[in-house]
Amino acid sequence: MAAAQIMQFEGLRSTGVRQCVTSGLTSGRTVSAAPRSGFSVVCQKKVKKTQQVVLTQSVVGLGGKGTLTKVPNGYFRNFLQPQQMAVLATEGVLANIQREIDAKDRVKREEKAKAQAMATALQTIGKFTIRKKTGEKDQIFGSVTAQDIIDAIAQQTGRTLDKREVTLPDIKTTGTFDASIRLHPEVAGNFKVVVQREKNAN
Repeated sequence: MAAAQIMQFEGLRSTGVRQCVTSGLTSGRTVSAAPRSGFSVVCQKKVKKTQQVVLTQSVVGLGGKGTLTKVPNGYFRNFLQPQQMAVLATEGVLANIQREIDAKDRVKREEKAKAQAMATALQTIGKFTIRKKTGEKDQIFGSVTAQDIIDAIAQQTGRTLDKREVTLPDIKTTGTFDASIRLHPEVAGNFKVVVQREKNAN
C-alpha cells in the first residue's frame, strides 16, 4: 500500500469545499470541510504499479508465448516469475524478440517467393499431358486423379508438390481441362491438363 501523504487544502470559501493538492498537482478529488478552519488531512492514494513483461508460455487472459504485456508487479513477482511464465521486458529480451520476428518474416518472404516462382513455371509450361486407357466415345477407364497431376508436374519440373492442394474437375473423358494447385496461402498455380488416349503397346 502506498505511504500516506500529508495533503494541503486550499479553501473554497463560497462552498466550504477544499481541494486536495499534492506535489503542486491537483489530484482531482475534493473533500468537504468546515469553512474557515485551517487544518491538515492525511490523504492516501493507491498507485497500481505495473511491469512490462514477455510471456515465455501461454497464459490465460494475457496471451500466447512471446506476447509483450503489462502486469501488476505483485502478479509478476509472486506468480509469473516463479512459474517461469514470463521474464522482464529488458532491452536485451526485446532485441532478441525483434530478431526472431525478423527471421520469421524473412522465411515467410522466401517461401512466398519460391511459391511465386513455381506458379510462374507452371504457367509457362502451360499444360501437362496425361495418358489413360479409353473405351467407347473416348471415355477413360477410371478418372484423372490429383496424384496423376502431381506425377506429371514432377516429371517436367523435378518438383514434388502436395496432391492435397490440387483442384481439378471430375475428368472422365479425353480432352483439355483447367486445373490449379495451391502453392502458398497467397499463391496458386494455374495450368491445363490434357488427357489423351494411351497408345497401344503393339
